[in-house]
Amino acid sequence: MKTKTVSELAELFGVTRQAMNKRVKSLDTKFVEKNEKNVTVVNAEGIHELEGLYGKVVTAKAEVLEENTDKGSEIAIKADDATSAAYEMISALMKDKNAEIERLNSQLISKDQQINVKDAQIAEKDEQIKKQQELME
Repeated sequence: MKTKTVSELAELFGVTRQAMNKRVKSLDTKFVEKNEKNVTVVNAEGIHELEGLYGKVVTAKAEVLEENTDKGSEIAIKADDATSAAYEMISALMKDKNAEIERLNSQLISKDQQINVKDAQIAEKDEQIKKQQELME
């Protein structure tokens, strides 16, 4: 992997250039170099350090394969630089998101049931009002 400038890294990690510049300045000097244009760049080892700090893998050329199973979708990652820790992190995040989706779906079902009960109550109330008006006539 080649070196990356602060601006390129900021874009990859989804942070501001200023925030990335601050992180790069805190890196060990063995990870930071100057290129031919005298611009600060970070080498591959430094990028791996930043990945550890940000908890995000940007060097992996990952191929994501979705397989439908009884338990849901599983992701298989094929990468040259990605570690099993990154895969585990993604798997854990997906499980958390799936659990959150299931929780929200159950809330929606519960709300739908409550609305149906209220609709029935309103219909009954309307019927009572109609009967009362007929009695008054």
